[in-house]
Amino acid sequence: MRVAAENYKGIEFVRISMLPEDQKKMIWTSLKREKIIKILKQDCLLNDCIQMPDYEAWYTENYKVESVTIVASNSQSIRKPEYKLAFK
Repeated sequence: MRVAAENYKGIEFVRISMLPEDQKKMIWTSLKREKIIKILKQDCLLNDCIQMPDYEAWYTENYKVESVTIVASNSQSIRKPEYKLAFK
């Protein structure tokens, strides 16, 4: 699941500490360190920020969510369409 971006002075970013646990672990191991930025917000230094375009690129390239596959059970009969040959 993608997280919502924070916005400070026009900079859209995501804090790594606010991500779900599985994303935190993956992002620390797979993201280049120069993509992690520091933002001084009033008197607080946020040192685990990623700009939103970098987060979205990382998410689509590295974070794979399981896809759900629907399988028909044996009790449901799946019929193949019947075709008839027609000659002119």
